[in-house]
Amino acid sequence: MKLMIAVPVYNRKKYLNTMVKSLKECDCINEASIIVFNDCSTEFDETYLKQVFKELNANVVTRLRNLRADRNNYKIMLDFLNTNNDVLFICDSDLLLRPDTLKFIQSDFERTDGFLSVYNSDFHRDVYFDGEFVYKQDVGFAGICLSRDLVKSFVLKQKETLRSVDFKLSSFLIKKGIRLMVPKNSYVQHIGFDGQNCNNKSVDFSSNFVPLSSFNKEIIDEIMPIVLKRQAEMIQYLLFKDKYKRCGFMVHQPRKYFAQNMLFKKLEKIYSTSYPINDKERRYL
Repeated sequence: MKLMIAVPVYNRKKYLNTMVKSLKECDCINEASIIVFNDCSTEFDETYLKQVFKELNANVVTRLRNLRADRNNYKIMLDFLNTNNDVLFICDSDLLLRPDTLKFIQSDFERTDGFLSVYNSDFHRDVYFDGEFVYKQDVGFAGICLSRDLVKSFVLKQKETLRSVDFKLSSFLIKKGIRLMVPKNSYVQHIGFDGQNCNNKSVDFSSNFVPLSSFNKEIIDEIMPIVLKRQAEMIQYLLFKDKYKRCGFMVHQPRKYFAQNMLFKKLEKIYSTSYPINDKERRYL
């Protein structure tokens, strides 16, 4: 299996350097090809990126104009199809990788339907638990792995000017009967709390990430105060500042709320029928 690691980059030098250092610690790193997709960063240039990724023998592609995250990810999928690689791994520049991340992808990807995310985000709802995996209702782009066939079938049905491409991909895969498989224990951690798809009121984080290296532990110790502060601020906002707090999320987007719950129940029924497991191993949120 030929693995291509795609690294979308836009500024945020500190997070980028941390991600690269953790990527260098990964087992099997020499067996993968790495391409860095620079979305017209203003904090550094292509020369800097080539120097940072020099030890990893990565190629650097600089976009002609800033595409922003969604369109850049769409372009990455198109660029992937022009290579001879079998699996695309999107490794955001603000991820922290465990040393066994790539080894896990190489060994376990064949157990999937062509989709695997190594990031078990607390933001994305768990539908069903199956051994060491959890099936999600939707996923973000960070940390996902896609087979060539799925990438090709997805981009052929989409337009270039995509928005919310991650949720469109999730919906597309669900309709095709593809399980959104994620390991219970996350192999990567999100460490960037500012950016195009981030806000100041929430933190996309995995509570199931176990750092394996001393560098992993060092970074987790560094970001935990930020995570706890953001979580406390979110609770305070919901309790005292959100004018819809009495009715919660349903008042904001009732149609979306009910649609998501209907989908959840449908997927739960499908998975429990198609992939039955021992009752002792089954647990729901």
